[in-house]
Order: sequence, then structure tokens, then C-alpha cells
Amino acid sequence: MQRLNASFLNGRPRPTTTRIVQFGEGNFLRAFFDWKVDRLNEATGGDWGVTVVRPIPGGFPQTLNEQEGVYTVLSRGVDEAGRKVSQARLIGCVRNEIAAHGEWASVLELARDPNVTVVVSNTTDAGIAYVPSVAYADEPPVSFPGKMTRFLHERWKAFDGAPEAGLQMLACELIDHNGEELKRIVLLHARDWALEPAFIAWIETANAFYNTLVDRIVPGFPRAEADDLRRELGYDDSFMAAAELFHLFVIERKEGTPALRLPLGEHDEGTVVTADVTPYKARKVAILNGAHTGLCALALLAGVETVGEAVSDPAGARFLDRLLNEEVIPFLTLPKPELEDFAAAVLRRFRNPYIRHLWHDISLNGLVKYQTRNLDRLLAYRERFGTPAPLMSLSLAAWLAFYLGRFPGAATLPPRDSAEIVERVRAIGALDDGTPAGLEAMVAAYLGETAFWGRSIDDRSLRAQVMEDIRFLTDEPFTFARLATRLEV
Repeated sequence: MQRLNASFLNGRPRPTTTRIVQFGEGNFLRAFFDWKVDRLNEATGGDWGVTVVRPIPGGFPQTLNEQEGVYTVLSRGVDEAGRKVSQARLIGCVRNEIAAHGEWASVLELARDPNVTVVVSNTTDAGIAYVPSVAYADEPPVSFPGKMTRFLHERWKAFDGAPEAGLQMLACELIDHNGEELKRIVLLHARDWALEPAFIAWIETANAFYNTLVDRIVPGFPRAEADDLRRELGYDDSFMAAAELFHLFVIERKEGTPALRLPLGEHDEGTVVTADVTPYKARKVAILNGAHTGLCALALLAGVETVGEAVSDPAGARFLDRLLNEEVIPFLTLPKPELEDFAAAVLRRFRNPYIRHLWHDISLNGLVKYQTRNLDRLLAYRERFGTPAPLMSLSLAAWLAFYLGRFPGAATLPPRDSAEIVERVRAIGALDDGTPAGLEAMVAAYLGETAFWGRSIDDRSLRAQVMEDIRFLTDEPFTFARLATRLEV
């Protein structure tokens, strides 16, 4: 079968000029950012070409150059009408790929290109990190911020520090304040390397580093379906990437920051430009991640293997609907209709038949996830109403039962956490000697453990509620049918 190449675009225009340098060749940026840029070009007749820089050595042995930069993105999921959707799009905005390790001179040549105006990155969660051993003369510097400092210095020299030669950086790494952190480390390297004060001032005044929030599930190459897809599409594509339908790109443009050159916010319904990304991050953490964490332990206790199975059950769907609308959304700051629309989209995402998401995988480090995703809503509910949040409390109890292995499938579904956390939970569980006093001692220690929650959350009402929930979850095998009795489904 023929390898995919530019001829399969059937004459569709593609960019002639590199205007975006992209650090990161992985599935996520290709199925998220490049997919958005490609659609922007088509909608506007734009010429936003992308050169991909592979930032680390090794990895996938083939390069996008072998397919003339063209690859397929499969967007698949459930639409608003509840229908299964699978859309294949050929991406034509990527012009070429360069390896930073082995072609560093070509990367620096891009820094001297006046057509380049935007840099985007996704170099993994650990990519934006300070590595003190990085040196200016390294070819290339091993860290991404080191590469970026060297890249910017090359540009500053090439254009004699002209303000208009400054770049706009869109950091897409999954860390808080990603753009600001990249800028901080770039400035640190510039000072470490004793680079010119005028260059440091140019970084500060002529370049913009934008914080972002990115959200799209990208499973990547659909290996299990590869042969069928080749026959269906009529070509062989080594870089095909499957993604969910949902996509959200939030770009924080603070007061005084220049307008974005790349006009995604004007033409892409999944891109939001805002003065403050914080409410959108809170929404994602509380609704998307919080829903996962809220139902996870309950599903594991009930023997429900995947997210899709859980939300296909009326009890699982009702639990999430009530959790989000009664115990999460009332405590967030964005407008309620916007939050409700996002929650509805989350539930559609959970029903995606093309993604098999295992609850046991989601359970990794479950207690810290509860702390960062759910605890604030649990405490806010208690503060507002004076009583424990019933579903958040049930979830909290379920995590204790899961870590203690008090359910039929425990032998094959052990807790996935550090040895220290698992051992601490077991020590707490040993306080339960089968008496009411022992149960209360265990629950009080669980709620009072600052290693889990960052503070004690123990009080009389929450302790009583979690004790009741533990009995409900463990006195007999827990099922979603029993959950339904709690929810009046």
C-alpha cells in the first residue's frame, strides 16, 4: 500500500512559509495544536506553516519528512445528539521536521528567519525545568529552556535586538503558569551564561510568554485498528493519531501583553483567549478530573472496569450528574450555563466508545488526586450547608475501602500508590477491630491524616457520615445496583 504523502491532499493549498516553530513532535501537539492550525489555514486562507523540532534524541525512528509532513488525525467520540462520530482529516500545515540533536545548526537557522513569529512547545510535564549544567555552547543544550535561551539569543543577534523580531511563546506543558515558568528559566540561563544585559532586556520587553491550558484526550496511533484503517483510507500512515472530539485551548493574555499573532481565538470555537486562565483550570480540575476521581473508587469496588461502562449504567451516570450539579458547579466562579455546558461535554467524553479508559489506571495516586481535585468542594459544601457533601463523602469512604482492599476484586486490583502511603493506610485500617469504637478510630485517623489531605479534615459530622458510608460499602458486596438505592435511580 502507498505511503501517505502530499499528493493525497488532492491539491488542497498548504503553507509555503514556516511561521511557527514547534518544539515537540508527539501525538498531542500534532492532534491538537497542528490540527487547529490546519483548520485555521483552511478557513482563512492563511499561510501558517509549522516546522517541527524534535527536542530529544531517539524516540520514534521515522520522521514526518518521510510523509512530506502530512499525516491523519482521527477525531472520534459522541456528538451532542448522542451519535458516534469518526472524522479523518489530513494535516497539511507541517512543512518539515528537524532534530535538535544532530541538526542544531538548522534549528538556529530558524531563529534567524524573519518569517518565524510564534514558538509552541509540549516537551512533557518535566520539560520546563532548570538544569544548571546546561551550557551556552552545547549543541544542543539538553533542556528545552536551555534550547529556547540559545534560540532567542541567536535571534537577538541576527536582528540587532529589534523589538519587532521578538517571538510569542505558547507553552503547552501541563504545569501551572507554564509560559511564566519558561520565561523565568530562560532569564535564569541568560544570567548564568553572562549574556548581554541588552539581550535580557529584549527578552523582557520584545517577547511574550503566554500561559495556556490544553485539554484533549489523544490516545495516539490506533494500533489495534491500523490494518482496517489503512484499507478504509487507502494509504499507509505511520503518524496517524486518534483524538477525542472535544478540544479546548485556553490562552492567557494578561493586561499589557500584546495581541496574539496567531488568530486561533478568532476562528476556532475550541480556543479561548482570556486575561486569566485560572477559572478555566479550576473548571477542568473540578469537573473533568474531579468527576474521574469522584467515581473511580466506587467503580472499582463495584467491579466496573472502564469509564465507558460506568457512565452507561444509570447509577453511574446519575452519580456523576448529581455530583457535578449539586456538589461541584455551585462552588466554581465561571457563569453557571458555561459550567453546565462543560459538564455535559465531560459526560459525553466519558461515553466515548473509541476510548477504553480503565478505572484502575485512573486510580494511580488516588488520595492525592482526591486532595487536589475534590477536597476543596467537599469542604466548601460543608462550610455553606453545615453538613457533609453526601456524594463527595461517599467517594471519600470508597477510597479508604479501596486502599484497604475491602471488596471482592481486591486481589487483582491493588492500590497504585507509593509504598509509604499504602502502608500508612494499612496502619490506619488496623485500628478497626470490628467494634463501633474501632471503626470510629479508623475513620478519625483517616480524616485526620495530614499526609493525605495537607491538613486534618476530621470533624464530628464528616466522621459520622464516612462511618455510615464505609458500612454501606463493605457490609455486603458493593454494586452499582446498591449505589442506585442511594441515588434513588
